[in-house]
Amino acid sequence: MNDKLVVFVICILTAWFPAQASTTDCQNLYIGRIWVEKRTGLKAVVYLNERTAVSGSYWSYFTGWSAEERKEVLTLLVTAKAAGHRVNVVTANADGCGLQASGTVTNAVFLTTQP
Repeated sequence: MNDKLVVFVICILTAWFPAQASTTDCQNLYIGRIWVEKRTGLKAVVYLNERTAVSGSYWSYFTGWSAEERKEVLTLLVTAKAAGHRVNVVTANADGCGLQASGTVTNAVFLTTQP
């Protein structure tokens, strides 16, 4: 095969197969359980690899977030969950993820470009 054909085939395959969710790199995740407590508001969330999965990451906490920030991210999380939209996450762990290793602290949540 020539190089142009190989690149073309890779591009076609990439377009046909959607991005895979991964709790090992915090990309394209679905929202699972959301933990909200009285007097605290949003406490933690569990991220999922698949929308229909019954288990996923360890709890990821929102420690250090202000009450207003927790309200804002709760709105984003509930909306993403209801719409089945994926998110990318950055945690306080050294690698920016660590969802499979233990409980983490979420530092940022981004809606993905493609649901």
